[in-house]
Amino acid sequence: MIHRLPLNRVRQWFSSTIARKLWLAFAGVFLVTYLATAFVVVAAVRSGVTNAQLAALAQLAKLRLSNLDDRFGELATNVRAWSKLDVMNDIPSGDIDKRIAIVLGYLKEDYRLHGDLFVFNAAGRLVAGSGPRRDVVDLPDIWKPHSPLDFIDKHAYPGTRADIAALSAPVFSSYSRNLQLGTLVLVVPWSDVRNSLGDNAVLIRQRGSPALLATTVDGVEAPEALNKLATREGWVTIDRERYLASSSTLDHGLLAGWQVVSLAGSDAVDATVNVVKLQLAVLCLLLAVPLTLAIRWLSNRLTGPLRELKRVVSEITQTGDLSQRVRLPSRDELGTLAKAFNLMAARMLRASEEREQFVRELETSAQDLETKVRKRTRELTTANEELRRTLNDLKSAQSQLIHQEKMASLGQLVAGVAHEINNPIGFIYANFPHLEEYVVALLDVLDEFQRLPMAKSTRQRMESRLAAADMDFLRDDLLKIIRSGKSGAARVKDIISSLRSFSRLDEAVLKAAVLEEGLDDTVGLLQHHLRNRIQLVRDYQLRLPVLCRPGQMNQVFMNILHNALQAIDGPGTISISTRSDGEWAVVAIADNGRGIAPDIRHRIFDPFFTTKKVGEGTGLGLSISYGIVKNHGGRIDVASELGRGSTFTIYLPLTHDELSGTTEEASHGA
Repeated sequence: MIHRLPLNRVRQWFSSTIARKLWLAFAGVFLVTYLATAFVVVAAVRSGVTNAQLAALAQLAKLRLSNLDDRFGELATNVRAWSKLDVMNDIPSGDIDKRIAIVLGYLKEDYRLHGDLFVFNAAGRLVAGSGPRRDVVDLPDIWKPHSPLDFIDKHAYPGTRADIAALSAPVFSSYSRNLQLGTLVLVVPWSDVRNSLGDNAVLIRQRGSPALLATTVDGVEAPEALNKLATREGWVTIDRERYLASSSTLDHGLLAGWQVVSLAGSDAVDATVNVVKLQLAVLCLLLAVPLTLAIRWLSNRLTGPLRELKRVVSEITQTGDLSQRVRLPSRDELGTLAKAFNLMAARMLRASEEREQFVRELETSAQDLETKVRKRTRELTTANEELRRTLNDLKSAQSQLIHQEKMASLGQLVAGVAHEINNPIGFIYANFPHLEEYVVALLDVLDEFQRLPMAKSTRQRMESRLAAADMDFLRDDLLKIIRSGKSGAARVKDIISSLRSFSRLDEAVLKAAVLEEGLDDTVGLLQHHLRNRIQLVRDYQLRLPVLCRPGQMNQVFMNILHNALQAIDGPGTISISTRSDGEWAVVAIADNGRGIAPDIRHRIFDPFFTTKKVGEGTGLGLSISYGIVKNHGGRIDVASELGRGSTFTIYLPLTHDELSGTTEEASHGA
């Protein structure tokens, strides 16, 4: 907001007058054109300076590489000549008189060599050296010559970490050119090579590893920096610094494969470009002064007539007097505009007079129409209210009739079925203990009979019959059959007991009942839906008698649990919990099924509203349940989330006061 406020003020200042807009337009065109031209000029200058600098760097790299080549070429010529001196014939004698050592010392002093000269015999043992150092006793493998002259570039001095280069040449006898007496080695300190490069230079070996031989630039040791230097001519970035790079490479001679890269910082190019930028900025200022004066004169000539037109329009706006006219003697486009404005003002004056008359007539008609509409609206509102009340009464009466008929039929059917099944199942259940007792007695008699003395043939025949009948299996399986039958009969008896408890659906008398018992009876009737699919979790914490109509509350539990079962497509969980909350008894039934969409959640208790397919539901279950709980002085709360499940929470009063006003009404309704 702080940064946007000045920008808005600048925008308002430019948009307040046409003169400022003209000045902004001409200034924008000038700046865009001039900046584009300046950009092209600066780019051309930068390109020219860069190319010139690249050419100079390429020449410098070539010169540095040539100096290195000349230096090592001169040393190579000297090594060849020194290997042919007559004093070298003393190598086989081991330089007893130190002539070779004296000559090597003179050579180092006369030629101002920074490194040492070493002479080894044919066996590779050190014979003489140019200095007092004797770090090398045996000829290293890397110094062994394989040609008339070998150049060994950057490597570690044997036995130390110091970097050196070396020239190695075989020494032959002056009496027999085929007889090799030993080897002459010249060691060149690598610091001489580094110092010969000069500032801002990099020496790279194009073949072999490592690639970097020497550098006087920080940050070049990184592999990515070496790749840039070895493959690119122009601008490179090394250790966050920009350099202009150009290189030269030797393809023959001792230094074949060596590449020298000369670098120059960006200051040289930037200094020239900055001078050009400063000159272009001064030129821009010199051109802007006359352009500004010309724009100001042109804007005054164009906006003068417009100011007169603005004055007249302002007076008409403030006073509403359409008789005002613009007086402009000009004959150009602005004069034509003034005439057109005067003509428009005259027509607007006539149209205004006609509009005022039409508005007066329209107001009169609108008042009459408004009176009629208000009267008709009151009539329609009254009729709609009567129709709404009638429709609600019809729906309530219809749901009550269906509920009463359903409860009466279901109660009779369940009571009849339970009564008819209870007697025979009672006989079956009562006979199983006697049957088990008789079977055990018979088995004991059979065991006692087997222990009696008898003829051998008779015993063999009896054992044969027992073995053919698999008596051991019959003994175990017969008792298992009796126990499983007894368990099944007990289970059928429990189901019949639940049916008889549930058959009290038409009971309309208020009495104290334990809600957990009604929940267990309802779950018992729905047990076939739960098996192998639904996990039932019970958390009963209430365990207090609640004044209610048990049959009707069983119907509420049945409707909600059945809906929960249908909401779970596959395996799932249904949780039933009871608790007390102050003066309320709370029953919560939760499932992890599909859930209820938010846009239809407020309609689930409406009669005949259902989301099930045709033939799967009537839309009365939750509506009837809502009415039953409301008649008990309670309420039903619903919490649901799509894909997570739903929770129906039933609140029933624990005291009698809440039901005093509904007992008589519910008794008549039932």
